Formats: sequence, C-alpha cells, structure tokens
Amino acid sequence: MATRPELRPFQEIQSRFAAYIRDPDRHPIPAGIEARRMRIYTDLFYNNIESFIAKTFPAFREITDDDSWHRLIRDFIREHRAESPYFTHISEEFMQYLDERMKRPDAARKLWQIPPFALELCHYEWVELALDLAPDADCEFDDEPVHADDALALSPLAWPLRYAYPVRQIASDYQPAEPPDTPTWLIGWRNRHDRVRFMSSNATTIRLLKLIDEGNPNSRAFGVLAKEIGASRERVVETGLATLNRLHGHDIVVRR
Repeated sequence: MATRPELRPFQEIQSRFAAYIRDPDRHPIPAGIEARRMRIYTDLFYNNIESFIAKTFPAFREITDDDSWHRLIRDFIREHRAESPYFTHISEEFMQYLDERMKRPDAARKLWQIPPFALELCHYEWVELALDLAPDADCEFDDEPVHADDALALSPLAWPLRYAYPVRQIASDYQPAEPPDTPTWLIGWRNRHDRVRFMSSNATTIRLLKLIDEGNPNSRAFGVLAKEIGASRERVVETGLATLNRLHGHDIVVRR
C-alpha cells in the first residue's frame, strides 16, 4: 500500500491498520505492530460484524453454506463503504451491499451464489429489527369498536409489505428460482406491548389501509374500494368494518 503524501504520519498508520483489518489477505501487517495483536483485532472486527448480520438475517444465513457466507461477509467488509457509524445500521448497509451485488451481471452474481430472492428475504428479516428499534408511536391505542364514520390512520409502527417472493416460506428445503404469479402481502407491526408481529394480508386490505391513511373516513374509503374492485358497497362495508376492527384490535390502525 503506497504512502499518500496528503496523509500525516499518524493518519498513514491508521489507514494501514484499517486496510489490514478489512482485508488481511491483501494487505500487510502495519510495521511495528505485533502480528498476534493484529490478528486479535482482525478477528474481533470480523466476528462482531458477521455475528450481527447472521442474527439479523437468520433465514438467509441458514440457506447459505459456510464457505459462501464467509466469502460474502468478507467481501462486504472489504468492498462496501458504510455511510453510518452506528452498529445497528450494519444490517441496512449489508442490504445495500446485496442490492449492489445483485445488479451486477449474472456471472458475477452466480459467483457469489446470491439467490434471486436474497434482498427481499433480508428486508423481511430486517423489518423485525427496524420495528423493534423504532421510536414509540405518537398515537393512542384503544379497545373501542370501529364504526363506518370513524376516521382512522395506520399506526406509525405498522408497515404494509409487498414481496414478489414468498419470504415467509423460504428455508433450506424451499428456495424458489422464480417468483410465483401472486405476490406476498404482509403487515409487520409493533403493538402496544412492544412486541413485533407479522400477519399475512392481501392487496385489497393493503389498499384499504392506504385509503384510510390518506385521510379518508372509513365510509369514503369503502366507497372508493367498492368501485375499484367492482363489488357492492354493502358487501365492502360489511367486510371492511370486520377487517378494520380486527386490525384495530391488533394495534395496526388507530384513531385520528
């Protein structure tokens, strides 16, 4: 690693130190530092990052063989330039790295054995961490029944999710090469007891949530939805109220 004239001596030492820790196979140990101590630093650095990523994305780790997994983590450490200094943001940085990797030509993607559903699977697993760390919602939860004229909103701690792949089913014995015809609709949320949960949903329910979160009273949202899906207003009101009461009971929708 050539010395850059713009760096001061202590900065040059730091640069060499960081280069070795990020990529010990390609950079020499900085002069004057004992090899045993450098290996300790390098192992601690790698193991902390690898362990955090593995715990955040357990399903992705399970379906990835050890050799491919560690090559991927080492490449992430070596090549990716994180923009956040916070440890809890490592998982987001890793998803950004995966996205960049998956945009490369097929040959490069196959070299790293990254499945086509990897980014969606990791996002689904990341949502649990993100909701767990999210600040408390500025809203009140209640147990009163929801009526047709009520004005509701989506809880800030409830996230409608759409995936091309069935992310909840992916495991070592099920890894689809192509997405199915029907996408996977989910709702991830944190309830008033600070427990993160997921439930399966559908396009109609997600559309209803979007309508009420845009400020439409329930009755208006039901009317819009009835026209969009070609159903009778009475039927939509009946099923819509039942749905909203169920979601309200789970702390997914709240009163304005």
